[in-house]
Amino acid sequence: MRFLFGFFLLSVTLFSVELSVDTLYKGPIKLTVSTLGVSMGVPPHWQAIAKKDEGLKLFQTQSADTIILNAKKLSKAEALYYLSTPHQIDDEIKIFPQERIVQINSRIYRRVYTTNGGKSRPAFLLYVVLGPQNRAVTVVVTYEHKHENSIKAISMSLVQALSFTPTKQLPFAQYDVEQRLKGVHLFYMKRDGAYDEKRELWLCSNKRYLIIENRTIAGGMSRVKEQKMGSWLIDDSKLVLQGDDGLDRFIEVKIEGKALFFDGVRSFELKNHKCE
Repeated sequence: MRFLFGFFLLSVTLFSVELSVDTLYKGPIKLTVSTLGVSMGVPPHWQAIAKKDEGLKLFQTQSADTIILNAKKLSKAEALYYLSTPHQIDDEIKIFPQERIVQINSRIYRRVYTTNGGKSRPAFLLYVVLGPQNRAVTVVVTYEHKHENSIKAISMSLVQALSFTPTKQLPFAQYDVEQRLKGVHLFYMKRDGAYDEKRELWLCSNKRYLIIENRTIAGGMSRVKEQKMGSWLIDDSKLVLQGDDGLDRFIEVKIEGKALFFDGVRSFELKNHKCE
């Protein structure tokens, strides 16, 4: 507990540094992402590096433990849903919720996750830290079972010290795109090599989405249908689909007259019978 309190005070008093992609930072240091309105501390003896579309990764050279932070748009209900679903960590590891969701305080939630493979595989903790304007940060902690006590203390101090700063209002153009997409049901074609893929998308007003993809496989000899869910937001001129599987996808959106263009291809709006 003394370490928690000490790091909390340290992260508050440290001079803040603006986070840059592909730059290595050594703790203790306080990092700020002004565009997202988020500040977080890197604990002593830890290092951090941000990779584009991969979030901020905290690690130590002497262990395989990692902490990965990602900014998202989540309401409280969406945060609880996020902590109630499995997540794909990488191509080989899928994790599943265990025990129950623990509410640390009014804005921090945590749940233990596990994967197949028993004690030989790493353990996982997932946090969601809620902020104003439906802003949130998800924290995925991967650690060895023998480090459980220390990593829980480190991660708890980190999420408690994380803070949200005021952000500017959405630009009018971005606001118009967001309002246009709320409650929309549409399909569009995405070219993948020599083949076209049909994608059907529902963007609900509660910022949840459903996407159904018909993809070509096996050299064009067969097709597979996939359905995925997650949360959506508008970032600059991009529609960001934050998947429940932990994977994000980005779509360039443009409005010309009454027409919507996804990645430069005209999309077609349909009646929405699944959500508003």
